Amino acid sequence: MSDDDYRRYMESVGEDVVRHRLANRMPIGDRPENNPRPEFATAWLAEKDKTRTWKDNVRFWTLLGVAVISAIAAVIAAWPVVVMWIR
Repeated sequence: MSDDDYRRYMESVGEDVVRHRLANRMPIGDRPENNPRPEFATAWLAEKDKTRTWKDNVRFWTLLGVAVISAIAAVIAAWPVVVMWIR
């Protein structure tokens, strides 16, 4: 099998199954031809973790930006009321 075939197979069984089978030193595939090298499976899991971390960072900074912009808009909207209340 090629590396792309192994990737497709591991995608079909999922990260949790691959991680569990690696941790317990079990064959990853259900048939001998579906068994990638453990190093390949570990690298695939690391790639998945890196992608997930990147997506989480993008989501965090996007939400932080939206929150800051919303806070600024709230201060601008409330400013006339606060000034009138102080007088």
